[in-house]
Amino acid sequence: MSLSDAFSQLNWFAVLVAGIVHLVAGLIWFQPKVFGNQWVTLTGKSMEPAVRWMPAGIIAHLVMSLVLAIFIYLANATDILSGILVAILAWIGFIVPILTGELIWEKIPFKLYLIRIANQLVGFCISGAILAVWR
Repeated sequence: MSLSDAFSQLNWFAVLVAGIVHLVAGLIWFQPKVFGNQWVTLTGKSMEPAVRWMPAGIIAHLVMSLVLAIFIYLANATDILSGILVAILAWIGFIVPILTGELIWEKIPFKLYLIRIANQLVGFCISGAILAVWR
């Protein structure tokens, strides 16, 4: 299995769907009745998005989905559980360290840190399941 094989064997529609689902999971996660109100309290910011950056956010979710799809292909993950496991490894290896930097350097509240990493864990796991099964 090579990286070029991974690109040629990817289900690009599954990558698109997984990226959108990850994005939607985050939008649900930060609804006021879920974690949105806590986020507002912890950050002191409003829930109004920076609309001009929305395209960049969408592209970022699609890129995450693409890279996760490649990891899943290279790991030969073909069922829900193995897709989730690869997603958790990617989350632990990349997302948690990056957000830990915010905890340390930006001194964000620990509760906010937990809300953010848990949001990404859920998104990654759902995407991993989709990408592993829908190859």
